[in-house]
Amino acid sequence: MVGLTASGLHNTALAVRPGGRGDVTATHRLWFLSNRKTCLGSGLIFQGHMYLVSGAGVAQCLDLKTGQTIWEERLTGTGARNGCWSSPVLAGDRIYVSNQNADVFVLRASPKFGCLATNSIGGEPMNASLAVSDGWIFIRTDKALWCVGK
Repeated sequence: MVGLTASGLHNTALAVRPGGRGDVTATHRLWFLSNRKTCLGSGLIFQGHMYLVSGAGVAQCLDLKTGQTIWEERLTGTGARNGCWSSPVLAGDRIYVSNQNADVFVLRASPKFGCLATNSIGGEPMNASLAVSDGWIFIRTDKALWCVGK
């Protein structure tokens, strides 16, 4: 289990092994990192890695066992609003994340960074997380609801 909390202008990330009774701080805490880049959205866990996107639009992959940064890359879209206030979502082995300019990045969910595609919705303001269901991606901008699929 991983917890991510915001406190002031910094975040704290920690991993805790489930189970136990009473105070399990010493026996179940795997790692603790303070002063992380500020993340407004939640991270996601896939195949032993944790993926986060900061409010400044920097994507990160952490090793879930150690908390060490595997990769860190700035996601640059088509406009000036490259910050991310949403949570990344996982579909298959792909991570989908949007920025405030409504650019949607498709990242490889892997310890090796790969941006597979960047798609723009046309510069509409956006702060919402994407939703994925049955092969469809739902994108809510400040002006519209989009549904993308085959």
